[in-house]
Amino acid sequence: MNKLHNSFLTTFGLICRIPVKFKYNMDFTMFGFFFPIIGLIVSALVLGVFLLFNPIFTQLGITIFLVLIIQYGAFNLFHFDGLLDCADAFLYNTSKERRLSILTDKRTGAFAIFAGVVYLLFKIYLLFTSISILSLHGSNWIWILILFSYPLTGRIAGAIMPAIITPAEDPGLAELLKEYSPLPVITGILLSLSVPVIIILFSAPMSVKTIIYFMPFSGSIIAGVVVSILSKQMLGGYTGDSIGLTIETGEIIHLVILTEILGRLF
Repeated sequence: MNKLHNSFLTTFGLICRIPVKFKYNMDFTMFGFFFPIIGLIVSALVLGVFLLFNPIFTQLGITIFLVLIIQYGAFNLFHFDGLLDCADAFLYNTSKERRLSILTDKRTGAFAIFAGVVYLLFKIYLLFTSISILSLHGSNWIWILILFSYPLTGRIAGAIMPAIITPAEDPGLAELLKEYSPLPVITGILLSLSVPVIIILFSAPMSVKTIIYFMPFSGSIIAGVVVSILSKQMLGGYTGDSIGLTIETGEIIHLVILTEILGRLF
């Protein structure tokens, strides 16, 4: 029990900006298991913030702004920093060694600023469009649940990367995860996905069309594999920053797939 306690708080404390007040010993052995599980916590947070503020404000943009401010303030700023650092490193035409040094540079370059602005604007657009479609057509609440499951997809993607490629020459997070095991990752992914799957299967009529509800979660595989290949080519392996990039990429792909589905259905 102490092992699970230590591993959960280690994982939570590493990828969350909320201070962990409980005493625990650093233990990364179950990091891959708890990584996607924490995605459920983040998804519950953004869904709760939306349900709390959406009836209060008449302008949807204000609600979306608050959702993202709270999500990024509590969890995603670390991951967003990885996206910015990787934009500077990957878009710079240089060697792997130079790219790794760019990741540790505290300065923010033009590539990072451009990528960060475009990314956030695109995420706001996708959230605004999806929620507007659902509001206009009065669709069932399952779509709202799936919409705000995008943090889960992002963290599943982040959990996949260390399971399929090795760490780059980096003394940071990647070094701590050098004994990362695929089995806890697979278990954590299946357990975390079982929550939306059970809710959907018990709430929606069973038919061939039910598969549509699960399509946005495929963004985790797409992001996990694509960014892993890119990180392997650019850096020689994964780093803490490239895991952050994978999480943000998984979130945006989830929203892109969902927005396209809603646009075609309604």
